[in-house]
Amino acid sequence: MRLMTRLAAYLTSRRNLAGSALALIGAGLALADPVGLGGLALVIGFYLVGALAVASKPAIHPYGFDPQLVQGALSDEIRVVSGRVPADVITRIQRIELTIRSEIMPALDAVPPGSEELYLIERTARDWLPTAVERYLTLPADYVSSQPGSRGWTALQVLLEELDLLDAEMRRVAEVVHRADMDRLLAHRRFLNERFRREDASG
Repeated sequence: MRLMTRLAAYLTSRRNLAGSALALIGAGLALADPVGLGGLALVIGFYLVGALAVASKPAIHPYGFDPQLVQGALSDEIRVVSGRVPADVITRIQRIELTIRSEIMPALDAVPPGSEELYLIERTARDWLPTAVERYLTLPADYVSSQPGSRGWTALQVLLEELDLLDAEMRRVAEVVHRADMDRLLAHRRFLNERFRREDASG
């Protein structure tokens, strides 16, 4: 069924239509001056030129990002840094990944398009979290900052604070999602109450 769906989508695509149009021109030329198998090659060549000339449109996602890429980025991050960072770091990354995967992604439709929450989800998974870990890994494990305002923290302490901030922000986004889901549930309850009240009144 999936294969048939993809085939139907391709047959009606701009790429196939462009290729078919040029293939017809090639067929016309081949008929006007028959050249045997060379005519078939001409038709195929014209089709390929037309099909390849039309760039396929990238998928447009209503959230502004591909949810699978977001989840994949976090899974890849856990896999890549496992064994290279302390257990406290892995635990925090896994907690962030779990919040996004199990609480936010299944109800992503509840988040308004273009909202700040959508931006935060994508940036956390694909930029802020990986960047924080990458910069930590460039430093010696026991490095202590002497910069003003750093409180003499080690690189690990700084990274853990960053991950805690990201974790708290994803928990806040999850709460936004849960509230939106509850609002929809309450709206549905009001709809049912009003509907059955009208039916009782008319009966």
